[in-house]
Amino acid sequence: MSEQKKVSAIVVNWNGMKFLPVCLDSIFKQSYKNLEVIVVDCASKDKSVPFIKSNYPLTKVIELKQDFGPPYAINLAAREAQGDYILILNNDVYLPEDLVCKTVNELRRDEYSVINPIQLKMDGNLVGAGYSIPFFKVNTWIRLKGESPFYPCTACCLVTRKILMETPLNERFFIYEDLEWGWRLKLKKVKCRFAIDTYFLHENAGTIGFRSPKQVRYATFSYLSTRYICLKKLTLLAFSPLFLLSMAKYFSRSWMRGPETMKAFLGGISDFLKKLPEHKPYRSAIQTERRVKSDLEIIKEIIASKNFEVELRKNWQKEHHRVFEERLKKACIS
Repeated sequence: MSEQKKVSAIVVNWNGMKFLPVCLDSIFKQSYKNLEVIVVDCASKDKSVPFIKSNYPLTKVIELKQDFGPPYAINLAAREAQGDYILILNNDVYLPEDLVCKTVNELRRDEYSVINPIQLKMDGNLVGAGYSIPFFKVNTWIRLKGESPFYPCTACCLVTRKILMETPLNERFFIYEDLEWGWRLKLKKVKCRFAIDTYFLHENAGTIGFRSPKQVRYATFSYLSTRYICLKKLTLLAFSPLFLLSMAKYFSRSWMRGPETMKAFLGGISDFLKKLPEHKPYRSAIQTERRVKSDLEIIKEIIASKNFEVELRKNWQKEHHRVFEERLKKACIS
């Protein structure tokens, strides 16, 4: 049997004391032994750092004086990591004992990839395997067979250190960086694949708060910035009316949720406009370096990934959830 490659598990933490025992216990119980654990603490105000140092002495802790967001933290930890592979993790996840072993086996089949396990909520309900993009529901009438997600979920994914160093996360994004990162990987023909035989449990926005104004603001910024950076000029112009229509729909939803959410939505648009001077040269570099020359190919992958998601949900209900049913009972995550 060949020697195990070292895996560096990188956990980004911000005031996540309530999640850390479950998360770190599950990492240290992995059957895969050639593993280092790095926690980047983003200026937490709770007792996260002393707790980690007291209870998990084998963990390397990087303490930041200021919270610059997960992309900055992950890139920093990746530069200091010793592993050939990088396991990117949120602090609000639980990993079964075989997750590292099975995702490593999948990545070794094709290292020019990012591997996503099946993502479940803490109650065991399916979220997906990586993510698709709802592209104006085109998938309902264009049946392109999908075999993979479009972009990875950085709550839990495995990638080679080499790819992460060559295509780091965009530190202009405070959070919700995974879509833009995954899109740039697609432009370089890096595959986004999934491991059907393992899973992770995820609290989902456990730290930031699901549907909170803060989440709305950053999600709006991510939506606009990603499309501006990753699409060619003509494609961007052609689809601008539809993007504006989507934004108008999101605007109405924000309005219904109240003034704080509405303010957050407008704040996300404002943040995007303020970042345009930084985005422009970055966008130019991305468009120059891209290996996929046609946006049509990317749009096809977007549509196919949505059909992949639809089929995954059908198959999950029919078959796959039974594989994990007993294991989920044993996990006993409350």
